Order: sequence, then structure tokens, then C-alpha cells
Amino acid sequence: MSDTPLFIDATFFLGMHDGNQARRLRSLGYFTRNLSCKPRMNYEQIGICDAVIWTQSRVVQDLYYPFMDRLHSDMPILRSGYTHDEINLALSHPELKNLPPEQAIQAAQVLHNQGKLATHDPVLRGLDCLHGRLWSPVDDGRPATFTEELQALYVASQAFVHNL
Repeated sequence: MSDTPLFIDATFFLGMHDGNQARRLRSLGYFTRNLSCKPRMNYEQIGICDAVIWTQSRVVQDLYYPFMDRLHSDMPILRSGYTHDEINLALSHPELKNLPPEQAIQAAQVLHNQGKLATHDPVLRGLDCLHGRLWSPVDDGRPATFTEELQALYVASQAFVHNL
């Protein structure tokens, strides 16, 4: 087991509903196989997920939110804001300072904490400073399914399809 913190962003969380099968399976594989892990997700990324879902019809929201709520309850996701050091790094790092704030601070948070990042964001995946800090899936052959109750909620939530 690694002590390296894993950060997940909105693209990765919403990736469980991605219209692209490879991204969907990558996200789904992580969440179904690591329900007891403690990934980190900052408040802004959680808010981005909500903002995306709120653009959906009421019907889709009502099918999606029970899954998301239950997953956030069942998985001990460590939620936090940013530190001043992370913000300063985002503003001063040559590769980050010209990015949109949500990308720059997410990358700075990973770098400052010497963590890894699970993301589908092509900009973040292309940053040299995150080379070696991107999460890679390990296929252990287990099926990518949740516990029975959570799986039923996930199936209903598939009314939402996210296109990155």
C-alpha cells in the first residue's frame, strides 16, 4: 500500500458516466475496486461536478444524485480546500501560472503534496510537471461493479452521459 495521496478531479469522477467507453471504464474500474480507499478531492472539483449535473434535466438529476450521494457516503473521500502554499505554487510555477485557476491549483495541490492525480483532463495529462504523477489503472481481473445496492443506483444514474 502506498502513502502517496491520490487526488481525483471532476473529469475523473464524472468519468464514470463518460460517453467515451475507455474513460468510463478507467474511472469505473478505480471506483469499483477501491471503495475503501481514501482518495482526495478538493471542494472546487466537487463543485464542478455539481455544476455539470445541474445543467441536466430534473429527471436526469433525480436519477444521478442518489448514486453520487451514496458513493460519497460509502467511499471515504477526503475533502479539502486549498492551502496558501498550493495557491502560491499555482501562481508561480512556470507551467501552471497561465492555466485556468481550477487546473493550475489542482496541479499545484498534487505537486505540493507529492501526490498522484486521477484525471481525464487532456491539459493536465499533458503537463510535464505532472509526468510520473498521473494515476494509472491496474487491471486485477475483477469485474468493475459496485456492491449490489450501489450498482443498482449506478445503473439508474446512467441516464446521465458526460461528454468531456
